[in-house]
Amino acid sequence: MAADSTLALSLVEEFVSGLQDSKAKDAAKGVKDGKFTVLQLVEALGSSLTSSQPHTRARGVLLLSEVLQECYRDLTEREVEVLIAFYENRLKDHYVVTPPVLKGLKELTKCTNLPPGSAVSMLRSVFQDIHVQVRLSYCCTFKGLGADFVFGFVQSMDGERDPRNLLLAFQIAKNLIHRGYELGKFTEELFEVTSCYFPIDFSPPPNDPHGITREELVQALRAVLTGTPNFAEFLLPLLIEKLDSDVQSAKLDSLQTLVRNSSLKMLCLVWPSAKLLQAACSASTSASHIITAAVMPSLLEQYNNRAQVIETADVHMFNWFNIGLFKYGVFLAFRESLCGVVFSALSENNSSLQITATSVLTSLAQQAGLLLESDIELALDHLTRLLLIEEDDRVSLAVAECAGALAQLHPALVISKLIPRLKNEMYTGKLLKISCILGTGTHTSMRQRCLSALAAVSIQPSVVQESTPVLLEVLRSAHTGNLAKKIFSVDEVVLTCRSLQRIAEQVQDTEEAGRCFHNIIIPHLLSLALQAALQGEKGSVKGLTSFILRHQNSFNLNLLSITYELTDFHPLSPEATEMYVEVCFDSVKYRLQVEVPQIDKLLSALEEMSCTCSHPLSYTSAAKCFAGLVNKKPQGDSLDSCACPQVSKALLLRYHPLFTTLTDKLFSLLDDAGLGPMAAADGFSLLMSDSTDVLNRACHADVRIMYRQRFFSENKAKLVQGFNAAPQEKKPNYLKALSNIVNKLPKQVQVTELPALLSLLLEALSGPDQDIHLTTLSCLEPVLVNPPQVLIQQLEALVNRLLALLCSPAMSVRIASLSCISALSYFPVLPFRARVLRALAKPLDDKKRLVRREAVQARAQWFLLGSPGGR
Repeated sequence: MAADSTLALSLVEEFVSGLQDSKAKDAAKGVKDGKFTVLQLVEALGSSLTSSQPHTRARGVLLLSEVLQECYRDLTEREVEVLIAFYENRLKDHYVVTPPVLKGLKELTKCTNLPPGSAVSMLRSVFQDIHVQVRLSYCCTFKGLGADFVFGFVQSMDGERDPRNLLLAFQIAKNLIHRGYELGKFTEELFEVTSCYFPIDFSPPPNDPHGITREELVQALRAVLTGTPNFAEFLLPLLIEKLDSDVQSAKLDSLQTLVRNSSLKMLCLVWPSAKLLQAACSASTSASHIITAAVMPSLLEQYNNRAQVIETADVHMFNWFNIGLFKYGVFLAFRESLCGVVFSALSENNSSLQITATSVLTSLAQQAGLLLESDIELALDHLTRLLLIEEDDRVSLAVAECAGALAQLHPALVISKLIPRLKNEMYTGKLLKISCILGTGTHTSMRQRCLSALAAVSIQPSVVQESTPVLLEVLRSAHTGNLAKKIFSVDEVVLTCRSLQRIAEQVQDTEEAGRCFHNIIIPHLLSLALQAALQGEKGSVKGLTSFILRHQNSFNLNLLSITYELTDFHPLSPEATEMYVEVCFDSVKYRLQVEVPQIDKLLSALEEMSCTCSHPLSYTSAAKCFAGLVNKKPQGDSLDSCACPQVSKALLLRYHPLFTTLTDKLFSLLDDAGLGPMAAADGFSLLMSDSTDVLNRACHADVRIMYRQRFFSENKAKLVQGFNAAPQEKKPNYLKALSNIVNKLPKQVQVTELPALLSLLLEALSGPDQDIHLTTLSCLEPVLVNPPQVLIQQLEALVNRLLALLCSPAMSVRIASLSCISALSYFPVLPFRARVLRALAKPLDDKKRLVRREAVQARAQWFLLGSPGGR
């Protein structure tokens, strides 16, 4: 091994200092022959990479890149990870080092063992750290970066003048468009950074060795500008501006680009024209009448006489033209013609035409007098037909939205025309034969469209009364217990539940709606939920019942009458008990000001169930209901008498004086041999964590601001005193409690309070408990960003403990400790550099890739300590 190291050092010296380029091939041969590895070659480059001369450092990186050109196929995944991290750090070096770094990164992209996400990481580093112009010939594999790639490309291309780089940049921009990269919010930026070169004004110099011509640049740029319809709104004004130019070539280039740009043909020219006409119409009532009278006949003629693609454009024209003009009442004279256009478009097989027609229909329906009752009936016939036979999801969504708009304006017609047909087809499927003949899908997909449509139209209470029984019938059929009779699939049942949930969210909150939910929907759902629980099938129906209860106001309290049967209710399974308790109390859980009759009896039943029931989910639900009621209960003797250990958090959230008594009891349990670990881990974590249900603001719990800070401030001294007084075997309980409390504090509070508790936290890192290690490390990380002086004074103790945790059995602990070690590299830790680098060698071979990646980053940070280009 010493001989191999000597060979590598010799080759490095001859290549870097002796300027013998041939030694790169010798080094590559040495790697291929197994005389030394690539990573050993990196170590041999150490003195060259830390040289104060940038050209020496560049020469060292170049040797490695030349070797990779020959040996990239044989690299392991771990070697690739280390090399990527190395090159990414070298990008921060002097600009003369950049070219060989880019060469090396290019070779690494060819590796078959390239780890997932590495390509994106390399590109991000290139964009962040390189301040020269575009050098992106190796950046064809970064589609996963999405809009971030586009933004980085725009930054890199901005201001480029080299025609070679421009040609490359135009080709890359074309690939971004044609290969489906997400342009996102940077669409206009990409257009601006490329269109600034339009028209191309380039004359190659005599005897140009690169051979780039003006025509090549013109064609490449034109392919970008005309590559996507998203550029149309920016390109059209640019071309109009250049057509007014005095330069003949600019006019010619603009006209040729206009001819090339299919995206600026009639789908795009119609929109700006319609917007201009709309703006002119909005000037006054008289202007709107004059312009409408002049334009509408022409539009109607165009629609009736032109091809399909133009039909789509004309319906778009109607849509844009209609927007904003209803207040002027200018379309009454064209009512029949407009309806004819819309109904004709709905009958076409063109999906885009159908979608646009539904939008126009919605606009017409919102203007009084434009649609007669017969028009609405015909429109509903068209919409129903499309729902039953049209498989295109976009059309189905547009039809459902249009039907919902009609239902708000004409609920009686929707009740009589749409809902009965949807119900009939869901169960009999007469139109299934039609859809099969047309080759348009299955009965299942048709029923799913019907279910979504029923939800979309259910906004008015009168419609809800007719639509929800259909949905409830679907749920009943799914709980018959006879598989042969279950005509609806599981997916359809889930969609039915979602449809009912949507109705609960959107229905108008009126007395009529409340009666519908109270008399029809909720009793059926409670019955189905209880039946499902008795069959061991909790889930969507119970969750749906819970959701509807917390979204309704006018009938919740009437449901509480059900709950007083709890003391005499003995279901067949513990799952049914858990479901029954949780569902029946959802209305209480989600309302802040609620008068609950016989609350003492109710609390007594819940307390007994939470303390005596042997089924975990049942007693947990009962305890949650108990805590929710206590949290909202008014101050007084009745509240004081019902307080018990289960409600510590309920009282803590509202600053009730009794919470101190209950938390003191929890502190005393830390010294209990059996309950101490549970109290430390579960008890204090529960007190400080956000509650996902019942005890949170979303459920209208009484939650005071900064309750965590107050609890910590009042009890930190108890923790420290208890820890100091506790025997050695009980100290871990206090450390776990401290870690769980501090970990849930806001980061700003952690930074302020942790210095006083640092000795305990360091003690926590020394114990065997992996959970304590992880929570403590997560507490330390924010403090390391801006360390207090007391932490600087204990650097050696902190470094020792972090290095020891690199061997932890828990992967999360190893990763967290490596992250902290990486953060420590910004401290005055140069004396620890050699020891830390030796310790970081082991996690480089960790069996977990995430650990190796974190180790590479940490080692790179510490490796830069003391170097001229480092810290």
